[in-house]
Amino acid sequence: MKSKNKTPGEMRAAKRRWLNSHDAGYQKAMGNRHVQMIAIGGAIGTGLFLGAGGRLQAAGPALAIIYLVCGIFSFFILRALGELVLHRPSSGSFVSYAREFLG
Repeated sequence: MKSKNKTPGEMRAAKRRWLNSHDAGYQKAMGNRHVQMIAIGGAIGTGLFLGAGGRLQAAGPALAIIYLVCGIFSFFILRALGELVLHRPSSGSFVSYAREFLG
């Protein structure tokens, strides 16, 4: 009869085996194109952040509040898109969801 009391090391090993069994089929390496896209996104983001310095000086804290509000809206839009993906998976982009749900 097996004992139900497992040591923490055994529990960690069992959890690791369970997680590794669900990773089958995914590639864990990034290609050159992925790294380039991340670099381009970082450069654009840095440019937008540094370009906002003059406007932040002119507008004051109102610009920070506007950035916060826009960030919250973006978060909720992406959250809703994630809900749609879980509700009805599609091989298309967000345009296929807009076409299906908005007409």
